[in-house]
Amino acid sequence: MPSSSFDARAFTLIELLVVIGIISILVGLSFPAIGMVQRYSHIAGDLSNLRGLSVAHAAYMNVFKDHFVDAGLPHGGIGNVKNSFVQTLRPYYGGVMSVKSPLDNSPHWSQDVGESGTPVGSGASAAYRQTSYGLNNYLSRNYSPMVALGGAGSGVDSMNGIRDPSKIVCFLLMAEEGAFAASDHPHIEEWCPLAATDAPKFASSQVAINAADRQAPTRPSKSNWSFLDGHVATMEFDDVYEDCEHNRFDPTLQ
Repeated sequence: MPSSSFDARAFTLIELLVVIGIISILVGLSFPAIGMVQRYSHIAGDLSNLRGLSVAHAAYMNVFKDHFVDAGLPHGGIGNVKNSFVQTLRPYYGGVMSVKSPLDNSPHWSQDVGESGTPVGSGASAAYRQTSYGLNNYLSRNYSPMVALGGAGSGVDSMNGIRDPSKIVCFLLMAEEGAFAASDHPHIEEWCPLAATDAPKFASSQVAINAADRQAPTRPSKSNWSFLDGHVATMEFDDVYEDCEHNRFDPTLQ
């Protein structure tokens, strides 16, 4: 074959470098897109988990005359694991109840769920994370602020005290680290005394208010939430909590 014919079909070094450069740029551009697709997939998977919890909760309420499930996993104190919805909802879940969210990156899961994390706390109070999810403590028979003030029976623990179930948060995502990482409920009443700009940061120590967007825990933060009527949604923190008098947690504000 004549050399001139061979040279016409061969790549020069410059052409090869240009091709490699273009491929590198395309690969670099694809990484954020892949990460975004994965994030949306995890958000959808978490919404599916919350929907499953809502279905199981509806079945539970049907048996127990519209009464809500309760919380039981403590955060550094004494609790009652048998009272936790993690245990009480299992008979009402159609299949294996998924208590771990695909959005959950907590380092505190035990070997029971295939992880080898570290416990929250130490000594007698040390505990592993048992669920990604928490119950709105305003709906709890034991941990409601209304019960703390007025005693047993003074809280709203059934649908009988709810005017619009579509407006009240039921299940949420718990903080992945810190004192509440091994618990199954926050203490939302503690957010109230704070200034509006401080509430999101403090709330994020109890609830994963930025689980859906992984942004700094400020007002635009997004997470997934389920409501008492069974619907689930990805919403900004502002949409579920503004202040003590305007939020979707306290049923007495309806």
